[in-house]
Amino acid sequence: MTTLPRRLTTLVTRPLVAVLAVTVVIAGAGTAAAKDWLPIFQTQQVAPVSLSAADLVALPDLRAYGDVAVTGANGVREVKDATAAGVQSGLDVPEVSKLPSGVTGNPSYQVGGKVSVSFTFSAARAAQAAEKAGEKLPAPPAGLDGQPIRLDAGPGVAQVWKSASGAPGLLVGRAIAPTAHSTGIEFATARDYLLSLPGIPVEVATKLRAFGGDGSTLPLPVPAEQVNSSTAKVNGHQATVLTTRDRAVSAVVWVSDGVVTAVAGSLDKDEVVDVARSLR
Repeated sequence: MTTLPRRLTTLVTRPLVAVLAVTVVIAGAGTAAAKDWLPIFQTQQVAPVSLSAADLVALPDLRAYGDVAVTGANGVREVKDATAAGVQSGLDVPEVSKLPSGVTGNPSYQVGGKVSVSFTFSAARAAQAAEKAGEKLPAPPAGLDGQPIRLDAGPGVAQVWKSASGAPGLLVGRAIAPTAHSTGIEFATARDYLLSLPGIPVEVATKLRAFGGDGSTLPLPVPAEQVNSSTAKVNGHQATVLTTRDRAVSAVVWVSDGVVTAVAGSLDKDEVVDVARSLR
């Protein structure tokens, strides 16, 4: 558990938040009071954005453009049963009506607390990064330099079943969906500026610009060479279905009333969708 904050910091600085900071952390931002935090993003659905390994490697470390701070990364802990998981997470723990073939027994239960990631853009630091890359930093828009943007997610709960082989066969997780808060910057202006920074691959920028500015769709980065994506309806909700190219692992993710639920495992996509639709 002691290594989790360091691992999380690595994840949110390279390369994932270099993507999410553009479309999630500032998504849907409207003009806000300069001194007060204002909700600017509330996840209502997720949608895949397919990125190549080359794109992910090419994304720069977000710390080259400002400060990144992670709070609340105290790790995931195991609890004794569903009741304890519900009490400690504050969430309704999903009940699986019928386990898929090859998955048996009782699950283990894990809970995690709320995590916050704050990014503060620094024009001075970004200018240095641009100079090292042999480029000149465009002048930042008003309201971006030195103003923090905070992304919150969690708490969450997960149930894990082992397969007949003893490996994890099924995971059902639920968490408070990500939300973002800002001290004020117009969404389109911030998005276009951050996507124009040196080091952001053109193809990635183009794909992320395709997401709307209403702050409701969470981009879900998907490795293009390894994962296929599709959609399905889960009890009236639009869900994203992910399947590895070798069909060894599948997952389905959807959002309802500010809560994101995921079902994943060593199963085919029809099996994970069936489990998702059976949840109570």
